[in-house]
Amino acid sequence: MATLSPHRSQALGRLDRGALPPADAYFASIGNPLRGRGAWRDALCPFHSDSRPSLRVRADSGAYRCMACGAHGKDILTFHIQRTGLPFVRAARELGALT
Repeated sequence: MATLSPHRSQALGRLDRGALPPADAYFASIGNPLRGRGAWRDALCPFHSDSRPSLRVRADSGAYRCMACGAHGKDILTFHIQRTGLPFVRAARELGALT
């Protein structure tokens, strides 16, 4: 297994998933506010043409699953990567999770 050199490791930084924005704040910032109450909330899915909210988002973790197209992931970082097509490091930096 390859290891990163100390210089490469420092350049990447340290991932802090706790620094990811809350699901409510993230979805509001992209113009797709979460609807409903409780642990799982609804939103329009950006991964297909959606006129009725089919994306289910877990408010505490940002985990998501679309009941129509099957898009899914475990947190806001994964969602941001899938939505924007950004590489992992750039997406983590944009969300403030890479220090």
